[in-house]
Amino acid sequence: MDLRNNKVAIHFTKSKGYSSNMPFHPPQSYPEISGEAVDRQNEIYDGVRDLLRRLDLDKDNFNTNKWNPFKGVIEPGMTVFIKPNTVSQMHENGKDIFSVIVHASILRPILDYVCIALKDQGKIIIGDSPLITSDFQKAFEISGIQELLDWYRKQTSIPIEFFDLRNYRAVRTWLYGRWGRKNVENDPLGYEFVDCGEESSFRGMDPKRLRIAVANYKNMIKHHSNGRHEYLFPKSFLESDVVISIPKLKTHRRTAVTLALKNFMGIPSWKDSLPHFVVGSPAEGGDQYINPSLRKEICTRLHDQIQSNPWIPAKFACAVIKKLIWNSHKLYPFQDDIFEGMWYGNDTLWRTLLDLNKAVFYADKSGVLRNTVQRRFFCLIDGIIGGAKDGPLSPDPVDAGVLIAGFNPVAVDTVGATIMGFDIKKIPLIWKIIADRTGKCPIFFGNEEAISIREGSKAYSLKELTRKNLGFEPHPGWKGHVELE
Repeated sequence: MDLRNNKVAIHFTKSKGYSSNMPFHPPQSYPEISGEAVDRQNEIYDGVRDLLRRLDLDKDNFNTNKWNPFKGVIEPGMTVFIKPNTVSQMHENGKDIFSVIVHASILRPILDYVCIALKDQGKIIIGDSPLITSDFQKAFEISGIQELLDWYRKQTSIPIEFFDLRNYRAVRTWLYGRWGRKNVENDPLGYEFVDCGEESSFRGMDPKRLRIAVANYKNMIKHHSNGRHEYLFPKSFLESDVVISIPKLKTHRRTAVTLALKNFMGIPSWKDSLPHFVVGSPAEGGDQYINPSLRKEICTRLHDQIQSNPWIPAKFACAVIKKLIWNSHKLYPFQDDIFEGMWYGNDTLWRTLLDLNKAVFYADKSGVLRNTVQRRFFCLIDGIIGGAKDGPLSPDPVDAGVLIAGFNPVAVDTVGATIMGFDIKKIPLIWKIIADRTGKCPIFFGNEEAISIREGSKAYSLKELTRKNLGFEPHPGWKGHVELE
């Protein structure tokens, strides 16, 4: 299947939760699945199977022992890269962690059908590049993925690797506001920069104004200058033939939603060249906050020094001054409470994500962008428990009970955002890609009305799908600016 396939399938479960019975066997015996063990409580497995059926995968052999739904996606001998959303090991407000990360029961049927397609030939790699402050191992343990893989490796001869895709992670230092860095570099093949060059959405923009919250801005400038727009990728990903993405259904502070397109933020190994916002207010050519603010501007400059100045006394002085100025808002409030681009006016992060999606699909094994798609793709969104309001790290759990699957990330995101109750024309991450498909590396073909939507035996247009509105409340920075009317 390629990016021109705009079919999307939806499945609503009867129960609003996950099975707790590791290793998440199917709820009944299926002719294509070997083994007699069943888990009557595992409705998720049946839901994933139904999605594959509704996408017409190997439809002539459905419900026989020959059914191989990924036959048109995966061939024996291929390397399959599976990217679950395991962004953090904790919910920042102590609520249900599965409103933040995927549950291992979503992965189990995917592994079964991938192995059927590989026919004991090839390799599976599972990985994620979470927040630099996250504990990768704990997130995989909490999600249940670690225990599932420990069991699964004993059931198959197909090699299954999993590792942290980051080439560094954060460690706390004594200095206020400063995160130290510790090398990780788990990819046995190493890392490679992918340069989007003229295909980049940052072409023509001033790199000196691009920022990410916890990074040396000088690195950003270096890798977004002189016609280069570079992102560091793990070579194990670049060597893969098929990508299976498993995102969550949740809101996001900078992009309104985090679904299939946003899930690829968890592929690059190095965070420093991933722009999140442009310094300043819109009146000053930025999207960091709404209204011009001398205090916020000064804090930004101090923060830059904290992140980049090698002299420890200078870092400490900047940190103290920044804290004093920032805390002045308790006596003299800012005109707006927006910072670091966390609002509907963010015009930066969608550009980063479009660049990353182009790299994911069009970069060859050596990291060079080509004119043709280099990897096949399948996406399954875990929306059993979704996340609303303050996503992506501290959302309110939503018992949505929905799974969504498809072959094009824009099509899948269009359906996911609509079901959440959002208007895709108000989400730059989705609408900018649909409305403007110039360049040699398109991510979407056709228009939004070309998306074919199935739920069970029913077919929907995008307009009809709005009746399935689950009423997710958006992030506070987007409230009143993204909802369906």
